[in-house]
Amino acid sequence: MFEVLLDSSSKYLSVGLAKDGKVIDKIFYEAWQRQSEMMTSELQTILKRNNVENKDINAVVIGIGPGSYTGVRIAVTIGKTLAYALHTKVYAVSSLSLLRDDTKPTICVFNARSGRSYVGVYQNDKCLLNDCVMTNEDLEKYISEHPDFVVNGELSHLDRESGKYDTIENLAKGLKEENLKENPFVVNPVYLKELL
Repeated sequence: MFEVLLDSSSKYLSVGLAKDGKVIDKIFYEAWQRQSEMMTSELQTILKRNNVENKDINAVVIGIGPGSYTGVRIAVTIGKTLAYALHTKVYAVSSLSLLRDDTKPTICVFNARSGRSYVGVYQNDKCLLNDCVMTNEDLEKYISEHPDFVVNGELSHLDRESGKYDTIENLAKGLKEENLKENPFVVNPVYLKELL
């Protein structure tokens, strides 16, 4: 059986296919403001390329945000629809957690605009700081106070270069009981917009 992996919370489109939790194929590229038109066709491409039929899919893992307001909704809507239509399991994971480097604690960052950032801190499967919104000034202070932590994500707004991470591999790691949702309708995007 296979698992579909989806995230569109940042400027990148992430579509993956795993078998028993191991990624076997992935599509990952920058698709800013084009995820809605690309995700469904890329999902069809990856399924066809691996000869996977709908009946072969037993789970969908979705990055639920925070991130781009429109982007977050795309993967969530497609993932929920797929899980509902196929009567399969659905797993929901933080999109920030997908930026983690499993070798060190990672400060995961997306640009929240207006001088702010979405931030979460992860070490392997453990969350060290729940996803939140910080001013860029507070984030820079946090980074300076944690010099041994990796900083990953959308970092150009901080005049930093992104580190190395694999969104799709980290989506596959989301196949855990604590991320399993009872049904697709309880999966909702996480915006953190009320804090902006």
